[in-house]
Amino acid sequence: MTEAASPTLAEIQHLLQRLITAPEGVRSALAEDDDPESAHLAEVIRGDARLSAVERLDVYANAYFFRILEVLAKDYPAIEAAIGHDRFHDLVTAYLAAHPPTRFSIRYAGEGLADFIADHADAAAVRDEFPWAENLAALEWAIVDAFDAEDAPHLTRDDLARIPPDRWGGLRFALDPSVRVLRTGWPVNRLREASDREVPLPSVEREDTAILVRRRDERVFHRALDPLDADCLERIFDGATFGSVCERIALDVGESETPARAFSLLTAWIESGLLSSGV
Repeated sequence: MTEAASPTLAEIQHLLQRLITAPEGVRSALAEDDDPESAHLAEVIRGDARLSAVERLDVYANAYFFRILEVLAKDYPAIEAAIGHDRFHDLVTAYLAAHPPTRFSIRYAGEGLADFIADHADAAAVRDEFPWAENLAALEWAIVDAFDAEDAPHLTRDDLARIPPDRWGGLRFALDPSVRVLRTGWPVNRLREASDREVPLPSVEREDTAILVRRRDERVFHRALDPLDADCLERIFDGATFGSVCERIALDVGESETPARAFSLLTAWIESGLLSSGV
């Protein structure tokens, strides 16, 4: 009778990666596992009087989970502050069971949390008690995303001064890569602001809100936008010409006031570094 072949390095790596990252834990994963690679566990990890092979592997699995929990707590500080650490722990556990990380970088581990809160049955209790939680999670992920956005040179007044007047109507501006405009049903920017200041989160009422997120230097800022500002920035994001942006402004202020208001908005965008060069 021939002996079973020893596992290859690739098989060992695959087995350990699968068991360590199993959301339900190593023991449960093995109990449900019919993969023949699992039979090699005793060859790969040896137990002793203190810990069995499974218990030793659980040490790594727990470290893996708590590392992700730590990262998500940093990515979603206001969510954790709102619902409490224990409930946040349970939310992350349920989220990872439904959406285990699929990328090698831990940076993306929490990218689906807002959708999970919005739709998943295991997040129903959080949704019911904190109806703004999805919006807050979306804002906090936008902040993470903005921080990691690529750098780009900013548009300046001198750049605009070199553009002939007859080209202005057809100009297409570009937003800085870090800029995000969120539409939310709650003023969740107030919740994140309180979290950043480490003060108790305020109560908020339902209110349609536009929120600007952008990075400047090494810091990410966010603030509420008035509807006109938000509409114009969204048009720019969609590739609209400056003439189209001015048409939107005219709907609010009338044609006679449009040039002054357009100049005011454009100046504010340039001074805030919201626009990239290259028009």
